[in-house]
Amino acid sequence: MKSRSNFLNILIIIGGLVLASLVLKILLSLATGVLYLVFKFGIPLLIIGGVIYWLTNKRGRRPRR
Repeated sequence: MKSRSNFLNILIIIGGLVLASLVLKILLSLATGVLYLVFKFGIPLLIIGGVIYWLTNKRGRRPRR
């Protein structure tokens, strides 16, 4: 077996770290974008849906005798 030189090992480690940082940067930007969309659209939609449910729930359900 032929062993790699120290210089090549250092280059492989540096390349792996650069690649890992790029992957983390992409994943974190995607996660940030999803959180932005959830807070921008999801929470107002939940509030609107809750208010509509609350209003129709009070008017729609009357006790039957």
